[in-house]
Amino acid sequence: MGSPEVSPEILGPGAPGFLFDLGRALIHHVPLSVAPVAIMIVLVGVIAGLDGSGFSGLVLVGTLAQALGQPIGANVAMLAALGQMGSVWSGGGTLVPWGVLDIAGVTGCDPELLTRRNFLPVMCGLAAATGLAIALA
Repeated sequence: MGSPEVSPEILGPGAPGFLFDLGRALIHHVPLSVAPVAIMIVLVGVIAGLDGSGFSGLVLVGTLAQALGQPIGANVAMLAALGQMGSVWSGGGTLVPWGVLDIAGVTGCDPELLTRRNFLPVMCGLAAATGLAIALA
């Protein structure tokens, strides 16, 4: 329901792309550049990944990257990859205790301890990836 190309296939002809409309409205009211858009996309990816799977947010951050990246002329693929890293790295078995249960069970570690030990390296990696995406986008 975010992309104007996909929404008509689901909702019928003339269906709006709500996420794209929101992106256009945001661009007209808030001056955006690559840095705040990249930070927003990685934060949305991290929040979407907190369900524990890490893969549920991939479609959301990809569409969001397209909706916000095109109007500012940013590299949409780079922004989408950044959001996907935020989603997978936060929820795909690194930052949520219910996402590391299988790993903790095999290794005999406490899931909360494993999550605490993963937090700093994952956040540093996301910060470095966000900085690199800002520089390259």
